[in-house]
Amino acid sequence: MLAGRFAVVAELPVQGAESDLLLVRDAHGAEYVVKLFRRGYHADREVWAKLPALGSPHVLRILETGQAEGRDYEISEYAPGGNLRALMAGPAPGGVLERIVAQLADGLGALHGAGIVHRDLKPENVLVVEAEPLRLAIADFGLSRVLDQSVVFASSSRTLAYAAPESLSGQVSPARDWWSLGMIVRELATGRAPFQGLSETAVVDHLATRAVPADDVADPRVRLLCRGLLTRDPRRRWTGGQVAEWLDGGSPAVAEEPARPGVPSGGGVPSGAGVPFAGRRYDDRAELARALVASWDDAASYFFGRGESGEAWRSLREWLGGIPDDSRIGLIDRYLTTDLPPDVKLLHLVRWLDPALPPHYLGRRVAVDDLAGLAALAGDPAHPDHRIACRIGRELWDRRLLPVLAEFEGGGELARADGRWRAHAGAWNDLAGWLREQRATPSRLGARLPDTGDARDDDPPVVLLTLLALAARPEETRERIAGAAARGRAAVTGPVAWFDWIADGAGDDPLRLLAVARAAPEAALEAEAAARDLRAAERRSGELRGRWEERERLRLAGRGPAVGRAVAWSLPLLALWLLGSWVVGALFGGGGGDGTSAVGGFQRTSGVPFGVLAVCSVLAWGVQCGGEVVLARAQGRDYLPYGPWSWLSRLLGAGGRGLAKASQTMSGAAQRTGRRGCGVLLLAGTVPLLLILLLMAAVTPVASLLWLLVLGAGAVGHAVAAGVRLHRWRQEHGEAGRAALAGAENPGPGGRL
Repeated sequence: MLAGRFAVVAELPVQGAESDLLLVRDAHGAEYVVKLFRRGYHADREVWAKLPALGSPHVLRILETGQAEGRDYEISEYAPGGNLRALMAGPAPGGVLERIVAQLADGLGALHGAGIVHRDLKPENVLVVEAEPLRLAIADFGLSRVLDQSVVFASSSRTLAYAAPESLSGQVSPARDWWSLGMIVRELATGRAPFQGLSETAVVDHLATRAVPADDVADPRVRLLCRGLLTRDPRRRWTGGQVAEWLDGGSPAVAEEPARPGVPSGGGVPSGAGVPFAGRRYDDRAELARALVASWDDAASYFFGRGESGEAWRSLREWLGGIPDDSRIGLIDRYLTTDLPPDVKLLHLVRWLDPALPPHYLGRRVAVDDLAGLAALAGDPAHPDHRIACRIGRELWDRRLLPVLAEFEGGGELARADGRWRAHAGAWNDLAGWLREQRATPSRLGARLPDTGDARDDDPPVVLLTLLALAARPEETRERIAGAAARGRAAVTGPVAWFDWIADGAGDDPLRLLAVARAAPEAALEAEAAARDLRAAERRSGELRGRWEERERLRLAGRGPAVGRAVAWSLPLLALWLLGSWVVGALFGGGGGDGTSAVGGFQRTSGVPFGVLAVCSVLAWGVQCGGEVVLARAQGRDYLPYGPWSWLSRLLGAGGRGLAKASQTMSGAAQRTGRRGCGVLLLAGTVPLLLILLLMAAVTPVASLLWLLVLGAGAVGHAVAAGVRLHRWRQEHGEAGRAALAGAENPGPGGRL
């Protein structure tokens, strides 16, 4: 849809984990920015609904929102001046800094007034709409959410350098955006990016344990603004009212950070009460729970990686023993001292410490709204969260963790989702097993229809997590599965019997539709292979037909030479008949007197004159020549190698071989007996000659009539032979044609396409 309306000019270098930005141009030459969300990420529809009503010039106008090929997109105006990062090469002058603060505060005020929290405010998301005079606009609402209450919890996606401390536990409130503005102001004032050179773990530790200082901000008024915006307690942090007062020249009060006992000034492990972790001691259960969630991997390894022999575990157990809550005994005995994996132990510890937190596992929020996105991440190996999504999904299934996560605040639906999930998985395994056992389905389909719960078959666990999405968000996931099945059917461009059988019986059953979507790639490959074979067969058919047609063209083109050759080859017959007629006429034809006379010992009687015999000879030859011409016209070029004398050549060849063999036999006998064999050969030739002479003497009274009979019989016999030859040729030619055309129609192995 978008490709038909816009041409891509460039891919903008500012990309995020959840989307790609493309500079596009429409048919009129106007340029826009398309934000294309990656699979697994979706914009908040309520945010989209509220954006057109925002009247601030410092919030980027979103011109169009929608979904294309299963991916959300936003089309916004293009800001050719780039983003705020380009203006942060060094410390900004005071007047420029104030204009930036005023415009960003105005944009945040408009967003918060509509109930929208941006959640990812940073220099890259502030666009320079105009350079002179400077006009900025807040952009990129991919992570924005509409607030249903004063504080909500959402995805842990964040840009750490500009993230507020409370964002580490997933907490979202308008105060979070004001902290991000404070970090931007601090960077504008000092010319240095926050936490530059520090690892993500170090940044998390800093945000979770101490304030961000503003001592290096030279201007005291800007330092005051930074201190107010970078107050750790979100309830006491400056917001729009204090910023507006500061812009008017006022000096609102800044809440002082409470002293934290036991936190050393020079780093290292703090002393005093509490559990040591990540450079400080925690004595507050909720605060420790948030720190554990923020540094999940480190916490699991730190406390539980060495088992009960680890010093960190002993320190934790000692601290738990001092808490006046008898439920700690069940926590320790049932979970923390068992053979559960460290991550599962940490989950139970966090749940016990602060069940008011939103459900988290492996440092990611795992609320009902988040479950549907795991399948998309598991199916996208290029996504940075692919492996963690697969791991979460597998462990939720194997360890039955959803009921545990359901004990966190707002997680009650997770236990019911777990029941539906396992019911869906059982039904899927039955369906997939039944489909795999059908004789109509190919054996290779098993990889596309795996049993869930078996890591060897369903890896990555896309099917398992799709069933989880179906359990968590039934209606939404049904629509997505149906859409995927429809796209899968459209991708199969040719008839595939087993796939058509699966698809035609799917109806609106989401599991059967999932099987259709999963089987579609295999069917598409089969249809594509069949189409390739068909195209190859058609090419081969065309080649064979072309060869046969070319052969026929050449055969018919040889009719003229064939007719000429037929006439030429039949001329010896005319000479033979005329010579025979002359001999018969000379010996036995009618004379000038009556009666008989003797010529050379033969009785000469009156007979048919030579002229009549010559005419009959020509007629006999005409019949023979006509037969050959008809045959030559029918056979064309095929006539040339098989002319009327081909039989004679074969006969002479066979006779020659026979005589040669007889000669060799007689010569061999002569050599054995010492006698010469010539007399025998002479006798063998003389006896038949004498018999012929005696026969001729006996039939001389009717010699002319017999010759006429020979002429007629020769002509008729030749015509019959020509007909037989024509008939046999037509049979052979027809069989050759049928074989060629059959090969053209069925050129594949076994005559099948």
